Amino acid sequence: MPRKNNGGDPGNAEDRRRRREWLVQTYRADVDAGPIEGLFSKRFRPVARGTGVPACRCYRCGRLLTVDTLSVDRIKPGIKGGTYRRDNIRPSCSPCATDTGNELKRQMRRAS
Repeated sequence: MPRKNNGGDPGNAEDRRRRREWLVQTYRADVDAGPIEGLFSKRFRPVARGTGVPACRCYRCGRLLTVDTLSVDRIKPGIKGGTYRRDNIRPSCSPCATDTGNELKRQMRRAS
């Protein structure tokens, strides 16, 4: 029996991958991502569109992201009823997603 996703559940690995692919296509950057030679980081250099890996940019800092490096950030956070529907998600790099979550936790602590 298939599992029903109420929108708050991030889904299985295939669902999450499709969501990240959709984000890259929807928020596609004007350049592609090319590897930085000799480094083992998940950072990329911009290359002409069509010559590298399709990429988008972090909504907050502008870092170039690929399907394998982006984090899905909910515009309306889950704790406030936000879901993983397409109208409530945006591409984010991992550090910015963490910062956003930490800011929300601080706000909630101050409010209580």
